[in-house]
Amino acid sequence: MKKAEGPQIKFGTDGWRGLIAEDFTFENVRIVAQACADYFNNEFKAPRRIIIGYDTRFISDKFAQAVAEVLAANGLKVYLSDKPSPTPTTSYNIRLLGLNGGLIITASHNPGRFSGLKIKTQFGSPADQTVTHKVEAFLYKNKVKTLSLEEAVRTKKIEVIDPMPKYLDAVRKYLDLDLLKNCDLKVVAEAMHGAGNSYHAAVLKGTKVKIDTINAEPNPTFEGLKPEPLPHNMPKLMAIMKKGKYDIGLATDGDADRVGAVAPGGRFITPGEIMCLIALHFIENRRWRGALVKNIAGPMLMNKIAKHYNLKFFETPVGFKHIAKLMQRENVLVGGEESGGIGVKNYIPERDGILTGLLLVEMMQQEKKPILVLIDDMEKKFGKFRYHRQDVEIPLKTREKVVKSLFAKLQGKGSGKIFKRKVVDIKTYDGLKFIFDDESWLLIRPSGTEPILRVYSEAHTDKEARDLIAIVDRMSKTIK
Repeated sequence: MKKAEGPQIKFGTDGWRGLIAEDFTFENVRIVAQACADYFNNEFKAPRRIIIGYDTRFISDKFAQAVAEVLAANGLKVYLSDKPSPTPTTSYNIRLLGLNGGLIITASHNPGRFSGLKIKTQFGSPADQTVTHKVEAFLYKNKVKTLSLEEAVRTKKIEVIDPMPKYLDAVRKYLDLDLLKNCDLKVVAEAMHGAGNSYHAAVLKGTKVKIDTINAEPNPTFEGLKPEPLPHNMPKLMAIMKKGKYDIGLATDGDADRVGAVAPGGRFITPGEIMCLIALHFIENRRWRGALVKNIAGPMLMNKIAKHYNLKFFETPVGFKHIAKLMQRENVLVGGEESGGIGVKNYIPERDGILTGLLLVEMMQQEKKPILVLIDDMEKKFGKFRYHRQDVEIPLKTREKVVKSLFAKLQGKGSGKIFKRKVVDIKTYDGLKFIFDDESWLLIRPSGTEPILRVYSEAHTDKEARDLIAIVDRMSKTIK
């Protein structure tokens, strides 16, 4: 098959993403679907069965249908979601139905002009580079086969299913619903116009938790914002929480595998704080033990909690696929990313923004404490840290040059003078991370999904964390 002219199809940190109608086209989607079909046919014995899910983005359902038609034409049995559904819903159905894997049409937290395709393994976990490299090797190798949806459904090669009930049952079993049955906490759920629009309320059905959902209606433009649960993308939730009428605000990103949270008064709870609170909830309340895992941009508190409780600790590159891999071979208690993707023990090796948010509600009810008191208790015991992140837009054509020049300047002999503090360690396995003698740190790394440079910092005060980022911001602007 001849390679088409235009942008290259390449899998990044979490799947393949592209601009709708520019490189994410029906032609390219079918090419990728054919490569995925070839991969599954090569890796697994018959019968081969795959589930396909999709989010609320522009014509995601049509892209999902196109993928299903290609897979069905290549002899795979396809279970096609009957509506937009969260990524963890599709992932959990892989395990419940005993499937060989899954494909999901979603660009996660990217702006509305993007779409994408995620590959899930037979474990329900994100595909790692071993898998995506094999899929990429099949690109353009074979001619695209396709079969109409009507014909595939008639011959039972495609079965349209509702993946929601099985997932809801699993999450309700994971949570302590007896504890929540008489819980009178007030929760507001921010769906960000994404696939998690009705799930919090559905999970909590039958409890006394008062839950209201905002931005539940699908909107492919996401009101011009990114469906990423950060304060500047959630003005409505932040305003509601400032009024103090709810005990906690919970948010999920476009495909609901990431979590965000807001405390009364409008205080944003960082994903790092969320994963640490869940770890403490498991350790102190559920009496569970296991390893703690974070990526290179994760919170210092995670290190301190692991040390205090004498737990195994791992640090990985960015990308939940690295954490998921550890979860398959280690007894992991909590594994999470600074972006809000968190996986937990006794679950599938996958992020779930719905479950992890509701675990905070469970913790609040278990300890009979407001969320801010729980955070204060944690900080008194393990130390106070403030986290910040800034995304610096850099055109793809100049990104490599800018990053190379910036890294060279920062890694020079005078790095300590640049930051005006002692550097005790420098990590280069994913971007460039400086760790300072007061436990603060700074990380610079190019995004694997967008044309931006991500700059992260953590320090004991907001000002110190912001000042570290400002140094990099100023330096990047001087590089032509």
